[in-house]
Amino acid sequence: MNEDSVLNTNDPLSTALTTMKLRAFISVALDAGGEWAVDFPAYEGFTLNVVQKGECWLSVGAVHNVRLRFGDCFLLTGGKSFTLGSDLSRPERESAEQLYMHAQEGVAVCNGGGQFYVIGTIFRFQGHLPALLFNRLPPIIHVDGSSNDAAAFRWSLERFNAEMRNVGLGRSLVLSHLAPIILLQMLRLYVTSSTAEENWLRALAHPRLSRVLEAMQTDYQCNWSLDQLARLAQMSRSGFALVFKKTVGVSPLVYLANWRMQIACELLLEGGKSIATIATCVGYDSESAFSAAFARIVKCRPGTYRTKTLQPNVR
Repeated sequence: MNEDSVLNTNDPLSTALTTMKLRAFISVALDAGGEWAVDFPAYEGFTLNVVQKGECWLSVGAVHNVRLRFGDCFLLTGGKSFTLGSDLSRPERESAEQLYMHAQEGVAVCNGGGQFYVIGTIFRFQGHLPALLFNRLPPIIHVDGSSNDAAAFRWSLERFNAEMRNVGLGRSLVLSHLAPIILLQMLRLYVTSSTAEENWLRALAHPRLSRVLEAMQTDYQCNWSLDQLARLAQMSRSGFALVFKKTVGVSPLVYLANWRMQIACELLLEGGKSIATIATCVGYDSESAFSAAFARIVKCRPGTYRTKTLQPNVR
């Protein structure tokens, strides 16, 4: 096996998460005791959590209440505020922001601690594409700690917990690598579960749609037509368009345009390339066509995006 064959084995999910600059932003823990409830603010990105001790309730909005037990993993995907607590009806609630102001080594203590312990990581992405791809995910993806599914990544969870409690050399780097592995394992389990809904992740697991997604994400410079993409999926033109939009949420060519703009944003921030060159790099025949598409999707002109992002104080 040569080097090129190894480098070209990226799947659509890996390519997408790499393009969106997935990174583990921060890893923290909560140690709670007695009767307690903690309100967590809205956040940007995903938050992945693992219950290491005890039980509690999780609430995300009025209709999403989940009982959590030792070993459970839960991924919150909507960036919404949420509450953890032994009793969610308690009128007295702690603020997570206040608790973490006094955290030691990333561990916040509520009501003396000792009965419940959860560790978590916030994941961040870059660009406009995450909002398009993740907006149809359920607000909570929950894996029962006693299930066979959880056993599949038990080692990763144990190592993550050990590193959270460890203050040794390289702790932050180890956590920043382990957390994405657990996230990917949870996404894999969700995609193959019987409860998974129609969304972009389900499209990645679809044998025909995944082939099309991989082609568009890899050869985004190509002037793809709906007919070409349908042939690639081995489906009729109308059938392909219907299934793609129903599953992903947007049409194939809208998906392609959004993917191109994600790449374009990265190229604009790298510097060294003119807007005309970037237009060609992402598959547009003219700078004007590219600029119009960029403004429609990113909501500003390419030059404005480059200036404001690289110099955020410029008005």
